[in-house]
Amino acid sequence: MANSLEADSLRTKQLPPTWPKGLLTFVVIIFILTLGAYFALNYWNQNQISELNLLKSEFQNLRDTFALEDEQKVILFEKKLKNLNTLLTNHIYFSNVLYLLESLTHPQVYYTSLDFALDRNLIELRGTAKNQAILSEAVSGLVNDSQRIKAVAIKDMQTEDKNNKITFSLSVYLQPSVLKYQINDRNQ
Repeated sequence: MANSLEADSLRTKQLPPTWPKGLLTFVVIIFILTLGAYFALNYWNQNQISELNLLKSEFQNLRDTFALEDEQKVILFEKKLKNLNTLLTNHIYFSNVLYLLESLTHPQVYYTSLDFALDRNLIELRGTAKNQAILSEAVSGLVNDSQRIKAVAIKDMQTEDKNNKITFSLSVYLQPSVLKYQINDRNQ
């Protein structure tokens, strides 16, 4: 008998099916976390809505203290500034051309006349240079500035008999961006 009791106790018994305790615990924890996240986000959302309503009421109070006529003046002024900015951006600004000529002119070259043709972005210059080497240096300085000068053509070059000075005529074709309004960098 003792042997049969020992044999019965060593046999495995089949238990009735139940939920795994780990899965049930996991589902309960996920549910509690989801519920907590829902309430936390709802609380945060309500706080944000109340702050937004507070800011809206402060803005409305400020707007109420500002007269409607003043508001219309500000809107009109803002439109004028925008239009002025558009006009300045697209305006032909010849001072940039004069500054460009001043900065690129050789110190021993003198211009006697200047004609400007806006439709072709062309400057016709007539002047004198000390000699042909100086004129070459001056034209070279113009040609090497390809960001602002499109092309340069020399016409009517003559040598004066007395002083060996060169009289010349230059056609300088400008890039379109040179004529647009921009803050020049003289002070920099």
